[in-house]
Amino acid sequence: MRTLIAIGVAAATGGLAGAATIDGMLDAEYGALASIQNNSTGFGDDQSGHAAYADGSELDGAAMMISGGSLFIHLGGNLQSNFNKLELFIDARDGGQNRILGINPDVGFGALQRMGDDGSGNGLTFDAGFDADLYVSLGCGDDNGNGIIYYVDYAELRTNGDGVGGYAGSGTTHVDAKGVVTVTPSAGDYGIAVGINNSNTGGVIGGDGEDCGALDDVPVASGIEIEIPLYLIDWDFEGLPFDNVRVCAFINGAGHDWVSNQVLGGLGGSANLADPRGVDFNAVDGDQFVVLGADADPCVPPATGRCCFANGECWDGVTYEHCDSNRGLWGEGLLCEDGCDLGGGNDCPTDVDGSGMTDVDDLLELIGHFGEICP
Repeated sequence: MRTLIAIGVAAATGGLAGAATIDGMLDAEYGALASIQNNSTGFGDDQSGHAAYADGSELDGAAMMISGGSLFIHLGGNLQSNFNKLELFIDARDGGQNRILGINPDVGFGALQRMGDDGSGNGLTFDAGFDADLYVSLGCGDDNGNGIIYYVDYAELRTNGDGVGGYAGSGTTHVDAKGVVTVTPSAGDYGIAVGINNSNTGGVIGGDGEDCGALDDVPVASGIEIEIPLYLIDWDFEGLPFDNVRVCAFINGAGHDWVSNQVLGGLGGSANLADPRGVDFNAVDGDQFVVLGADADPCVPPATGRCCFANGECWDGVTYEHCDSNRGLWGEGLLCEDGCDLGGGNDCPTDVDGSGMTDVDDLLELIGHFGEICP
């Protein structure tokens, strides 16, 4: 069941005056969403509402802007606090890599090498025309029981590989006993700032089907926020215009080794994509990247209804897929208050074959299916 909650936030500020506050929240300065998720999440639907810890990951929508010499990116949703990774690839200049090579900088304990060509000609491949120039990655986990801590890495993706990169610092999100959230953005040698607020319980639900990350065109306001200085992309200080910035964002496993179905742009109803070396976004309909300045098309949410269970429990507002996967009985457009009809049952449960009497045929039917696992 989807709900939206309001929380109080006390946050540190990243970037320059007049730019977004790096606290994981969607500031008005971003304007309209540039992309909305259209795929349910195969990496868990967090329902805790905790601003730090999350037991699932989803990317519900993306907003971007350039301000004060930095690129700001807001991704509504959650990042699970088990060190699964948010991977960002940015195309903002000539050159770059359409397929991740195997000779990129070694950052994040071999992140790019794990996703790139292992010498056999494979490697994660972007949509045609998307040539990544910069890579930013982060994951978060427990901060000694006080909240979460997140670690950030970055690397240049030059056309022929090599380039430079490194560890870009860490940040934290803590919630005190009164429920006050404090986000301390990451700080490091490269000027990249990241803030996370994991309080989202809306957006997409768990599964592999089509979904909508902004129900009724209401964006998910909490999530992951990133500030990236433009000089990291304009590495030769050429004065690049940055008039065509595109970002591919997705959730990956903790070892950069299992691509989820949380990709922006969305996959339109897909299971997790698995090993990154075998992922080719050209094989997926639509663009698997977000364009700075674009206005997202509204998504059409799947049909929902009530889901009834034999134990008397009932859920409102769930999809058939979600209800069926939990072995419930779904009713499209119905509410739990409409009541649950789970069928009439069997007045003679020992009549296995439905013949109207209990006899040896029922025993043989039972023996014939002995040991089978019930659905």
